[in-house]
Amino acid sequence: MPNPVDFDDYADRYEQMLQDQLAFFSNDRGYFSEYKVELARTICQPAPQRVLDFGCGIGLSLPYLQRYFSNATIFASDLSRKSLDYVAQNWPDVSVLRDDELDDQRFDLIFISGVIHHVPPTQREVLFERLGGLLSPQGRLIVFDHNPFNPVTRHMVSTCPFDEDAVLLRLSAMKQLVRGSAGLSIKASGYCLFFPQALRFLRPTERLMTWLPMGGQYFVMAQK
Repeated sequence: MPNPVDFDDYADRYEQMLQDQLAFFSNDRGYFSEYKVELARTICQPAPQRVLDFGCGIGLSLPYLQRYFSNATIFASDLSRKSLDYVAQNWPDVSVLRDDELDDQRFDLIFISGVIHHVPPTQREVLFERLGGLLSPQGRLIVFDHNPFNPVTRHMVSTCPFDEDAVLLRLSAMKQLVRGSAGLSIKASGYCLFFPQALRFLRPTERLMTWLPMGGQYFVMAQK
């Protein structure tokens, strides 16, 4: 089992490293964050009042969560203290919570992007049980992660310094965690992020392709 990555080591240069990794797909790193938040907004109705970005890193999704969930209070949490310091300095309208402050809170929507593959497999069931407990009545969880069937994704993960501890899981395994450990009812799932920059004119068709297991990532949305 690989040693866990300490994201404090990457907080100062995470965004540039991520941009370098994603350049094949898009010249605009923000495209990926906005894509996932917009998808979350589309399928998570009615609009939530309290939204948690769980494992927020340096907050790359936060401007889009604020934009697409404009009437909600946005919270952010992460195990990396340096990342949370960065978020607090750059997103003053976001409520920053340390991991040990979460359990007294309840959220209408928990947004998780690119986090679970960093969690050791032996700890995933416990994590999802906890996440289910953080939801308000009728609260929803949406999780995005890397699709191990996509060869480009596998290459990117294998060459990325902050993915050294990554253990990818299939969509079916993620659905089992959401349904079995978190005790949630799955409302939507599928694959996403199919086309690189050179084929961006095809991107409007992606919503019709969620069944095809070749997207760069996948999503699961579930409700309490």
